[in-house]
Amino acid sequence: MLVRPEKVQDYAAIAAVQMRAFNQRPSEAMVVALHRQRPEFDPDLSLIAEIDGEIVGHILLSPYKVIMFRQEVWAVLLAPIAVDPDYQGEGIGSRLVEAGHRIARLKGYSFSMLLGYPDYYSRLGYLPRAFGTTKVTVATQDLPPSDLIARPLQEGDIPALYQLWEESEGAVDFALNPGTQLLDWISPNPLIGSTVFTNAEGEVVGYTRSHAIERYKPRVFLAQDNAVARSMVAHIFETEETDITEVILPLHPKSAAAAPDFGITSCELWEVAMVYPLLPSQFEIYYNQVAAGSRLPGRPIWPTAFDLD
Repeated sequence: MLVRPEKVQDYAAIAAVQMRAFNQRPSEAMVVALHRQRPEFDPDLSLIAEIDGEIVGHILLSPYKVIMFRQEVWAVLLAPIAVDPDYQGEGIGSRLVEAGHRIARLKGYSFSMLLGYPDYYSRLGYLPRAFGTTKVTVATQDLPPSDLIARPLQEGDIPALYQLWEESEGAVDFALNPGTQLLDWISPNPLIGSTVFTNAEGEVVGYTRSHAIERYKPRVFLAQDNAVARSMVAHIFETEETDITEVILPLHPKSAAAAPDFGITSCELWEVAMVYPLLPSQFEIYYNQVAAGSRLPGRPIWPTAFDLD
């Protein structure tokens, strides 16, 4: 079996393997295609397994900057990985992961992260419960009317939104740097909309990315401060057609919009949230502190490339 980086002429065969591996579901092939549009995409980290000239497996490791102890470190996000059903159980997936780790380590990435099956990935050295999810539930009945202006995102908003992200999420471990391209802020899914909030002076003070049927539960919620966050929630409540009584926000206790009077922010570690250390880094300190209960778990906001459902 030959493991090598992908070539442009491999794209169709890679997509076909992804489709077969995931029961004809197109999402994983689309994730790969969308990641190829990122400036950070590295074809050396998009690896195929080839047997007798036939592509039978594929793995993608995508470079991302990750906040850790208020500093950015380079890591890779492993997703997706696929092996043709006719070749599963033969160790092809493990070979691809090991090859990806070796190349990523040589390129200086600190760790690899993923959401995956603990029984499988722990055998490859991945550590479970490395990060998780957070949320705060905000009751809507006591909120004052919103004084913000909500509008669709425009390309010229990106610098202000990126600065807003830095100010809002800069203290949150495992926050993924969203990037500065338009596709980093607008979902490929037509049912997931991006909204920019401005104040009376036209200053960008908030941003949400929400599914059309779950506007009360935005996938991304960035706010300049707690007062702005309250006004954004009031706007969501005012424009929502259903009789909602609460809005669920993906805020971390260290997000700029979080405040003790905003509600209790829950932090939940995922067994499937796994990390493989590639080089010595601050991750080991973080992981030990989280395991000991002396540090809050981190929370990534998943990139738009995964907004496919």
